[in-house]
Amino acid sequence: MSPAEKESGVIFVMIGPGGAGKNAIMRAVIAASSEIRQLATATTRPMRADEKPGREHVFVSECRFREMIHSGQLLEFQEVTPGKYYGIPRQAVTEVLSAGGIRIADIDVLGAERLAAAYPDNVVQIFVTAPGADLAEQLAVLRRRMRQRADLNTDIKQRLDRAEALELPYQSRCNYVVVNDNLEGAIARTGAIIADELRNRGLGSGGL
Repeated sequence: MSPAEKESGVIFVMIGPGGAGKNAIMRAVIAASSEIRQLATATTRPMRADEKPGREHVFVSECRFREMIHSGQLLEFQEVTPGKYYGIPRQAVTEVLSAGGIRIADIDVLGAERLAAAYPDNVVQIFVTAPGADLAEQLAVLRRRMRQRADLNTDIKQRLDRAEALELPYQSRCNYVVVNDNLEGAIARTGAIIADELRNRGLGSGGL
């Protein structure tokens, strides 16, 4: 591995439908490592109680988001659900990769696809899915999990439609697939994947 390659950073992208548990897994991975931080993406959705500005997301108005689009500040952007826009800040990506940094991000399918196409050697896609022998069983598990966390019924339908049409079919294009049948086990499997990737790339201290 050349010196230039050693300086090349990596972004682990957590992908999966709502209810799969990717955010819980990602938070656990970040908490277990002193070197992995979240790549803050831009969004117009309201900030949640457990979030901080600039940590999980850069929270902006729809007007500001459109300004970022027109000025070329976003590598990719999508209206993931009606009225809720997400985008990947171009500068944040280039800075972390050129500095040999390590980031993890929760990005929708279309954003992950665009990011991986732009940086194929620096993006590792980890798909998190629900258990089930077929699509119907997986969707049933996702529906149950969404109801347990009190998502709105209309939001559940939108998320399940998106999962069936767009998200679940994408898992075959990812580097790894983690089935979240047990959260602790899924966290352990994801941590092992990331540790192996960092070791192979000569990044990090291997303390995950």
